[in-house]
Amino acid sequence: MSFRAMFLPVRLAALVLVCGSLGSVLMSAPAQAAPKLCGDRHQILERLEQAHEETPQALGLSGDGGVIEVLVSPEGGWTMLITYPRRPTCVVATGEAWQMLQLAGQPA
Repeated sequence: MSFRAMFLPVRLAALVLVCGSLGSVLMSAPAQAAPKLCGDRHQILERLEQAHEETPQALGLSGDGGVIEVLVSPEGGWTMLITYPRRPTCVVATGEAWQMLQLAGQPA
C-alpha cells in the first residue's frame, strides 16, 4: 500500500470536518440581524426612544423608494429602519458602537 493511499481516509475525514465547519458558518444568521419587526413608525420611534434613548441621526432614500433612518443612542447603540409609502415601518438592523464621521469640507 502506498503512503498516499494510507492517509486517504485521514485526508477525507479532515475535508469533511472543514466543509462541515465552513457550511455551519455560512448558514448561520448574522450576529446583529434584527428580527422582522414592523409597525407604525411613530410607535416604533417612541419605543426606541423610551427603551434605548435612540433618536434619529441620519436618513436617506433607497433605490426602491423607501426612506432609511438610523437612530442612535448616546452610548452608540443604533437601529436602522425602512419606511415605504402606505406600508408599515420595519427594523432592518441593530447594532452598537455607532460613530459619526466628519465629512470632508465640513468644519470641525
